[in-house]
Amino acid sequence: MKIKSIECAALASWPALEEETRAGWLLRFAKGYTKRANSVNAGATAQPLTEADIAAIEARFEARGLPPIFRLVSDPVFASTDELLIARGYRFFDLSLVMTASLDAAAPSPALRFMHDAAAWLDLFQAVSGKPVAGQDVHLEILRSIQHPCAYAVSHEGDIPVCCGLAVVVDGRVGLFDIATRATHRGRGLARELCRGLLDWARTQGASEAYLQVVGANTAAVRLYESLGYRYAYHYWYRVAKSLAG
Repeated sequence: MKIKSIECAALASWPALEEETRAGWLLRFAKGYTKRANSVNAGATAQPLTEADIAAIEARFEARGLPPIFRLVSDPVFASTDELLIARGYRFFDLSLVMTASLDAAAPSPALRFMHDAAAWLDLFQAVSGKPVAGQDVHLEILRSIQHPCAYAVSHEGDIPVCCGLAVVVDGRVGLFDIATRATHRGRGLARELCRGLLDWARTQGASEAYLQVVGANTAAVRLYESLGYRYAYHYWYRVAKSLAG
């Protein structure tokens, strides 16, 4: 099933620092940095969860001082799991789209630079994205845990880094992550050119299909990816305990 194969590639591309399993679901832990790396995700053999499963999973997260968060994909087989979480007071959070595209022969922008040092790239990403320093040490741990071919890209104007992103290839699929443009340089097509460059690199690594994950409410990003040939494949959302979701 295509959803399962994309999910497996995505989970491998953005690894958690620790994992456990329950009923085929992956319990991912990364010191609380990002919901993606600190949530319960359906693995390739996942079965619908029972009340007992959910209670046991909650205990494993609470033992680590982390809130239990479930990430659910739009596969009807997991509808009963979603209903159980709703009954336990979990709230809907962060609807996101998974979009896919076939790769073309687009050439990278002349301004695009590839880096080999994750720490140096992350410093530029932080400057470009404006993300707070808190959590970036764990971000670096995640980047250094990637076990598949990856490319760290940055585009500059003069000496100023203005756009950056990351691509990871797993089993012929390339995922794009951490795409960011400096606030003062948005609306100029810089992210589009950077993505084209990353996709061109992925072709050299044997990738034939691309995917990405984008928050559904981010219409500007969705339009950008549609301009690159991406189309909706499926969606996912998080369930967070009511007390945590506000």
